[in-house]
Amino acid sequence: MLKISFHLKPGTMRKINDLSFEGETIFCGLDVHKKNWRVNVRDNEFELEDFSQNPCADDLAKHLWHRYPNAKIKVAYEAGFCGFGIQRSLKQLGMECIVVNAADVPTTDKEKKRKQDKIDARKLCYNLSKKQLTAIYIPELLMEHARSLVRQRARLVWDQTRCKNRIWQLLMCHGLNVQASREKQYWSSRFITSLKQLDCKSTFLRQTLDLAIEEFIYIWKLVNEGTRKLRKLGSEELFAQVQILIRSIPGIGLINSMVILTEIQDIWRFKTLDSLCAYVGIVPDTENTGDIQRVKGITKRCNWYLRTAIVESSWSIIRQDPALLMKYKGYCKRMQRNKAIIKIAKHLLSRIRYVWTNQMQYEIAIVK
Repeated sequence: MLKISFHLKPGTMRKINDLSFEGETIFCGLDVHKKNWRVNVRDNEFELEDFSQNPCADDLAKHLWHRYPNAKIKVAYEAGFCGFGIQRSLKQLGMECIVVNAADVPTTDKEKKRKQDKIDARKLCYNLSKKQLTAIYIPELLMEHARSLVRQRARLVWDQTRCKNRIWQLLMCHGLNVQASREKQYWSSRFITSLKQLDCKSTFLRQTLDLAIEEFIYIWKLVNEGTRKLRKLGSEELFAQVQILIRSIPGIGLINSMVILTEIQDIWRFKTLDSLCAYVGIVPDTENTGDIQRVKGITKRCNWYLRTAIVESSWSIIRQDPALLMKYKGYCKRMQRNKAIIKIAKHLLSRIRYVWTNQMQYEIAIVK
C-alpha cells in the first residue's frame, strides 16, 4: 500500500512519500554460504530484488524492513552447515523463517546441471511464494545441544573403530603375528600391552605401530569421557522420565536410549507409525511406472544415527523378548535375516512409540 501526502508552504511545494506495505507479504529466498548470502525477494506477482550480502541476519532484516516497512516477511533457506542459527535469529527479529530439505525443493534437470547461487535463491523464493516448500522440524535449543553431545560420542566411536582397523592393517601388511581373532578380540589393557611388546623387526615399524597405538588410546579415553557425560545427561530432569520408559524395552541400553530420545525429541510430531518409520529410514524405496512395480530395497533417505540405534537394538531384543523372537523366526522362513531384522525394527519402533505416548513401561511378551 502506497500513501502519498502533500504539504504546501508559501512559495514551495514538497512531496513526502509515506510507504507502508501493511497487509502485503514479501517472500525471501536465501542461498547461504560461509562468506556471503545470495538473496532473492519477490511478492505474489513478480520478482523485486536479487543481490548478495554479508552473512548477517541483522543486515538482511534492516534491508527488508527499510525497503518494505510493515510488510509480513517470509524467509526460506536450505538446511546445511549453518544449522538453525539463521532461523532463530530471523525469528527473534520478527520474521517468519523456515528451513527446508534441499532434496525436497522442486527443481529441473537443467538447474541441477547448471547450478548457480542466483538460481537456487530464486527457486527457493518462488516455491515459497507458491506454498510448495515443506519445512523441517526445528528442535528446541537445549535438545539440539544435547543431540550434538550424543552425536559427538558416536563420531568418536567411529574414529576408534578406524584406529583399530588401521592397527590390524599394519599388523597384517607386515606379517606381524598376533594370537588373537580380529572379530572377537576385546581391546583390553592387556591386549594393548601385548601390542606394545610385539617384536616389529625394525625401529621404524616399531615407531609406526606405537604412534597408531597412542592414537587409539587417546580416542579410547575420549569415548569413555563421552559415555560418562551421556550417563550424566540421561539423569537430567528433561530426559530422565522418557529414558526410563524407553530403557524398559529389552535390548535398549543407555547409549541407544539417548540416541532415540535426542533424535526423535518430540514423538507427537509423528502422527502415524508409518511417518515415524519413514523418518528413521526403515521403509523401502519403490518405483511404480505403468505395469512395472519395483522395490529397490531399504531407503537411503534416513536418520543415520537413529536407524543404526534401532537396528542394533533389534538384534538385541529378539534374544530377550519371546514375542519378537517368534516373529523373527517367522520372517526368516520367507526372507533373508537382514531383511527380517528390518521388520523387527518396525515392531520395535511401534513399542517405543507406544510406551512414549502412553507413558507406560514395556511388558515382555505383550504385543502392542
